[in-house]
Amino acid sequence: MNAVIKYDKNDPKSPFIFYLYYFVVYFGIAIQGSFLTLYLTESGLPVKTIGLLNGIIQILSLFVLPVLGRIADRASTKNKVLCTELAVSITILFLLSKAKNLVMICVFRILYAMFFTPISSVYETITMEFCRKNGWEFGPIRMSGTIGYSIMSFASGFGLKGNISAIFPMLIGSYLLTFIIAVFLPRSSRVVRVVVSPNEDSDIKRVFSILKDRQVRNVMIMFFVYSLSSSVNNTYFGNYTKELGGDYAIIGIAHAVLGLSELPFHLGPGKRWLQRIGVERSLLVVLAVGTFRWTVCSLTNDPWVLTATMALNGIQLVPVIIGMAQFLYDHAPDDLKVTAQTSLRHSVQVIAVLVADFVGSGLHHLFEVIGRHPIKGLYACMIPLNILGIIMGLTSIRKGSSGGQNTAS
Repeated sequence: MNAVIKYDKNDPKSPFIFYLYYFVVYFGIAIQGSFLTLYLTESGLPVKTIGLLNGIIQILSLFVLPVLGRIADRASTKNKVLCTELAVSITILFLLSKAKNLVMICVFRILYAMFFTPISSVYETITMEFCRKNGWEFGPIRMSGTIGYSIMSFASGFGLKGNISAIFPMLIGSYLLTFIIAVFLPRSSRVVRVVVSPNEDSDIKRVFSILKDRQVRNVMIMFFVYSLSSSVNNTYFGNYTKELGGDYAIIGIAHAVLGLSELPFHLGPGKRWLQRIGVERSLLVVLAVGTFRWTVCSLTNDPWVLTATMALNGIQLVPVIIGMAQFLYDHAPDDLKVTAQTSLRHSVQVIAVLVADFVGSGLHHLFEVIGRHPIKGLYACMIPLNILGIIMGLTSIRKGSSGGQNTAS
């Protein structure tokens, strides 16, 4: 199979529209990342039910996301898919805000996740296409999202003032503005498939064939360990902060710190350091920092110390959000750029979240039974997991180095 790329003529001279888009879309991501789980809890859903709900979302995502990725790759432009998914997500958010029955809350939460989750793969692929064409850097564009995330995390934490339902006007408003900007994004190219052989592999098989590369496999394994640890933190951080005596304001500050911690690694020495060591070795650093971070989380009884651990997020997240996205974009076939993101990166995240939700829920109950603080216990479980990921990553890198030396000799 060959691919013919048909570029649109409206090639922008400046990346400003992308900076603006990322800045605004991360308003909503900040609000839902900080407070949507708390809204479900305060609506009457038990923590275990929320874990089960997240598990259902992840199972469905394993099937839905690759399909939506292939639709985006085969569409006349990816922009149409992006705008459609945003419009549907906004509609479902409105319905979720009006739902009072717990069953309907769960139904709308699942539907929202199905349409909103793949959006990032679509707009990241559009962005990287124009970055490659015009010589722009993806990192600074993504950094504008970090700034938007930090501002909105801080503002929403104080703006809610104990009224958790106020997240919906803020979310819907943020995504309506995002939709308006998305309409003006430059149109992505259309990749036309030229079939050379009727016996060629299916799209999914072609995407997964890149796992034959040792480096790709190693990166995905370490990414899984990071995603599992991060998922546990995302699920329990808000409730843990409140258990330790924190409030919405502290949670908002924590997520603002989380966003701001990325800035040194989007710019200056931090960015150059990540580019120099590459995505494989940077993920080793991610897991090493995680080992220290989860140790602190498992020991502290102070919500401000817990908040301070968010400052370590930048050195962990930037190699993942920038390095992984670019890594898979470069390794994927030309006509399957979005499919590679949804089938590999998101699938690994989905499996990690499933393990975190189902195994985490079981461990949460076990720690309650044996009289140990359940969330502290979950953080403690992340420590040996990260150490194991480091050992596996180092072993693979050394095998690759020795294999390369043997080939050269």
